[in-house]
Amino acid sequence: MRDGDIPLRHPAPSDAYYDYSSGRIVVEFENGSAFMVPARSLEGLVEGSENDIAGVEVVGETGLRWENLDRDYEIAGLIAGFFGTPSFMAESATRAMSLQNNKQAHDFAAWARPVAEFLSYEMPYRREVGWEHYYMTAYEIGCAALVALGQANEAVGGAKPRGFPDRPQVPPRWDDISIAVIYVAAQNGQLRFRPLGRRVPSPKTDDRGDMPGTNIAAANGAGPARATFNTYWVLEALGLVHGGRWTNAAETVLWRDNPTEWNLDFTSDARFIRAAFDAAANVPDDIRSQIDAIVESANEQMWQEQTQHVENADAETVPPGTPSASREMLEHSLRHRLDVLFFRRWRLSDGWLSDTEAKSALEIHYDELAIAMRKAVMSRLYPSSSLLALGLELLALPQ
Repeated sequence: MRDGDIPLRHPAPSDAYYDYSSGRIVVEFENGSAFMVPARSLEGLVEGSENDIAGVEVVGETGLRWENLDRDYEIAGLIAGFFGTPSFMAESATRAMSLQNNKQAHDFAAWARPVAEFLSYEMPYRREVGWEHYYMTAYEIGCAALVALGQANEAVGGAKPRGFPDRPQVPPRWDDISIAVIYVAAQNGQLRFRPLGRRVPSPKTDDRGDMPGTNIAAANGAGPARATFNTYWVLEALGLVHGGRWTNAAETVLWRDNPTEWNLDFTSDARFIRAAFDAAANVPDDIRSQIDAIVESANEQMWQEQTQHVENADAETVPPGTPSASREMLEHSLRHRLDVLFFRRWRLSDGWLSDTEAKSALEIHYDELAIAMRKAVMSRLYPSSSLLALGLELLALPQ
């Protein structure tokens, strides 16, 4: 890739090489300065071998060349942040999360203990029972995380500590564990999101008077936040925060919570749009059969309910088309059943999960990203009058 329209804004290069220890391409200039860029952030180098990546050469005074990979880059373009085609760069955060998942799966011990300790102390606990979730979403997911981490056994109303915690044969997904920590921390007031664009308060405490301004700066598409010491520590261990800023891998994890203070419009993001097309075009047979069964069952129930409603309605007191309480319950049930399917079997970085892959996933209730994907996918699978387009919150019945 060559960006000829990018002017030369750097000294003449003297050398370029691959630093194996950091995974970066280093460009040295004649004036003694240097520039570094993560090698596997560049299109064409992501899947390259170490030897091929190390074959970088300087071309003239403006470019770099990888002969074995047949790749060219302008140094000025790299400095400006052009690491590939627009579609490649649009997928960068999704790819970063996928790479983070793979990396953290291998580095399970690096984050498992900090997470287990954090959840153990932040979850409601009684010695006779163990951890209790009180049927609160954050604590339900926290208990599920402790079970998945091998720290507890599932119990009615929560999780009971194991006498001898053990590493699970199938480690839980890093992104699911990350959102579990975020949910619990936010539930306990240990993590507070600040509105985008808001100036950091000058006093020692904010307008609620109980927590200083921010210690996690807005970065990589995520807004500012304030975390307590223990929460910051576990977020850092998970690779969500580094140097007082959200990491690139944290962005799409935070889409799943989508704090109201940030009001992120991720559905218009190219990564989400592409994922929606992929998810709709590649629905596994077993999942498609489940979706079809849910929709068919709901359509039949709603049609029967509407027919009964029309027969029993008093035309003088009930306006035409007025939904009944039972229909609203059916609509809610439909959305819930579809959402649960997406909570269990779909992830942004991997698309549809197989039965085996789903075993390492947590069912993250009220996952805003999964709910948005459910709406997008269903509007493509059922574009006709059987379902309302766009919002896809209700089933539309034949007139």
